[in-house]
Amino acid sequence: MILDKSPYSAPSSEISNHNTGGEGIYQLPRFSAWGVLFLMIITLGIYYYYWLYSRTVIINRICDRKVSSILSGSVLVLFVVSFILSLCQVFAEEIGFTYDLQLAFAEAIFNLASSITTLFWLFAIRNRLHYMCKSNKRSLFWMNGFITFIANAIYL
Repeated sequence: MILDKSPYSAPSSEISNHNTGGEGIYQLPRFSAWGVLFLMIITLGIYYYYWLYSRTVIINRICDRKVSSILSGSVLVLFVVSFILSLCQVFAEEIGFTYDLQLAFAEAIFNLASSITTLFWLFAIRNRLHYMCKSNKRSLFWMNGFITFIANAIYL
């Protein structure tokens, strides 16, 4: 508490924002689940990763528990490599390229690695949202793990 020169003035104090309460959650922009689904379909899944990345940037700005940039970066790299390998398979015959079994196996490995790390990223976001809302299993803001696994970003 800081006192002014006059003993009759109101006391003042410094107010700090810890960003661990539910107030930080309102900085995340609201968007319809149907809109997320529609954009994910139209962009062939690219919007899903944009959605995760944009939410991660906001959460890392307002929350003291950061989502690892290594996690998000590795997911994005794995997704891009998997996406490029998928495009190679689709357009292989048109460009005169033979798509062999080894390339298909590499695509499957990158796709699996991308899917698994994406789930880790999704659950990291979910955990930070729980932390910011101070929610527990009995809270209205609790997000079920099974539904998060099934519905992914649409549920969050």
